[in-house]
Amino acid sequence: MKRSRAISAGVLFLLGTTAAVAQAAQSDQGARHRPAPASAASWCAKQGGTAQTQYPYRTDPRTQELVRLGGERTMCVFGADDGSRIAIAADTLAAEKETLAQRAYQRKIADPGGGVGNPSIAYCHAINGTAMYGPGKLDAGGWGPKGATKSDQVISACMFGDGSVIDAWGLKYHTGGVIRGADLAEKFRAESS
Repeated sequence: MKRSRAISAGVLFLLGTTAAVAQAAQSDQGARHRPAPASAASWCAKQGGTAQTQYPYRTDPRTQELVRLGGERTMCVFGADDGSRIAIAADTLAAEKETLAQRAYQRKIADPGGGVGNPSIAYCHAINGTAMYGPGKLDAGGWGPKGATKSDQVISACMFGDGSVIDAWGLKYHTGGVIRGADLAEKFRAESS
């Protein structure tokens, strides 16, 4: 009987200690990271951006008309007084862990040059992203509002292997020290490593 009481007391002690350690670890972790937003769109708004549902488009190489593709994504758009803008997928901006788009933006990876055509797309490809919607050189595309009919309504976006997305021109200009729309460096939820 004494042995079972001793075992029960030991088990209760271990459970209590484990719970206290887990709670302390959570408190410590919460102190190092920004609080989680209710959604990626709310994180976007908290950072000063505007959350917009956007759709993927490609340019028909024969007619140069925009053709809407399937899917949709919430993009976070930042605009500046000079008329410039930058867009980033809201889930990329609000990700709890660092994304490839975040790394590319914050590290300002040097442009190796040598690309052909659109400089923002060439840069995106050079850093292992993609902004193309087909195998041809004219198979361009991007993200825009529902019903977009003009290419200036669509943002060329650089997508990385982890699914993170950022404005290709914003990324290219930032590498050269030019801020379009807003400086995203401190707006990412995840801490950079």
